[in-house]
Amino acid sequence: MPLLEIHTNPLRGIWQITEDSARMLSLLGREQFPFPGNTASEKRRREWLAVRLLLKEMAGGEASIEYHPNGAPFIPGSDYHISISHTKGYAALLLQKNASAGIDIEYRSDRAMKLKERFLSPEEYNALDKTDTLTHSLLYWSAKEVLFKMMGQENVDFREHLHIAPFPPEAKGSISASETRTENGAAFQLHYQVTPNYVWVWS
Repeated sequence: MPLLEIHTNPLRGIWQITEDSARMLSLLGREQFPFPGNTASEKRRREWLAVRLLLKEMAGGEASIEYHPNGAPFIPGSDYHISISHTKGYAALLLQKNASAGIDIEYRSDRAMKLKERFLSPEEYNALDKTDTLTHSLLYWSAKEVLFKMMGQENVDFREHLHIAPFPPEAKGSISASETRTENGAAFQLHYQVTPNYVWVWS
């Protein structure tokens, strides 16, 4: 069973998706599941099931995930707030008592580097590490994804409203982030880890 890792403080985990949906259903102890309409493809079903398997492992038993009208997930009757992320071959899950919960996992590719002008401010762009622009761009993108999830706001411009203070792209570390989308703004401390296959950032 390719459960990669589970960490505490905060409670978070990663599942490497290698099984087909039939095998994943059996790991959940089910023969079938009422899949939502947006999981018609095998890829989407595997991602959807991987999150349920992660939650089962992290919560010590099966729990249901429902969604608010804006698409944000929640666990009915639980004190935990949940955040979910998928990338190529992986699913990540975060459980926090803090309502501002966010997690993002990104497979290592050059996509963020190619699009960096679209989501980085001029100051952030100039702060990119010249020796490892790919990793640094990916971390900036992932951090802004987490910040967006934590805010729970609509009409957010990643370049104009989400701000990341300069930081070095190390194997793991912290990121100071803030937003100017809301009237009073807010500041957050995020954490990250870089691996050979992916990066992930969490609140």
